[in-house]
Amino acid sequence: MKVNIGTYSFGGIASYLGLGPTLLDKFKTIASLGFTGVELLPVDLDNDIEDIKKWLKETGLEVVSIHAEPTEEIVKKIAELGGKAVIWAGTPFCNKAEAVEVAHKLDEMAEMAEPYGIKIGYHNHSQEFFMDEGKTLLEHLLDNSTKCYSQLDCGWAQNGGCYPPSFIRRYKNRFVAIHVKENSKVQGPGPRPASRHAAEEAGHANPFANVKEMPLEERQKILDGFNAHMNSPEGKKQFEVQC
Repeated sequence: MKVNIGTYSFGGIASYLGLGPTLLDKFKTIASLGFTGVELLPVDLDNDIEDIKKWLKETGLEVVSIHAEPTEEIVKKIAELGGKAVIWAGTPFCNKAEAVEVAHKLDEMAEMAEPYGIKIGYHNHSQEFFMDEGKTLLEHLLDNSTKCYSQLDCGWAQNGGCYPPSFIRRYKNRFVAIHVKENSKVQGPGPRPASRHAAEEAGHANPFANVKEMPLEERQKILDGFNAHMNSPEGKKQFEVQC
């Protein structure tokens, strides 16, 4: 088993928005910490692919995966960089029926990615452990997909009321990776998550989809809004669990 680290760890939401350290600076820090594998974010691919290859060679790192909606453009770039997986880092769905929709969509994405040698995975937060028709939404997703892998975020899973070792044993052949971080309490999955269709209609399905086209001022405004949420009573309750 290899222990890798994501560029998300160097700035969090700011990293998603392309704010903060450059990708090369992150690579240098990651290498200095003793890691050899890195998981990218979509904004990291705004850099020229040949530059990324050069920086990987300079720092002795390898790309293992990316947190991104699995489009063919993303899959091609990750394959060119030698990566093995594209992980969808969460999308709204509120019940079993919508979980099945997402499962089928992930299978279609996996079929598209197969010729490139890329696996497709799904990364959870707490809301995927909301119960509907006797199972969690994440169970409905995995039970109705034949090609999608899980990248279980153990911290969010435990926060949502799941005991990660039991979940891993149950779906032992379905993991492309796990995310490890410490959370300090179990809060449960919260209220029923938003419907994927409502989110799409409102244009909120992927708030980071067009980061490349956003001016820096707009990116900073999104970050300021997120930080304000984190400092609100609701945000503190949501994020104070992260050690």
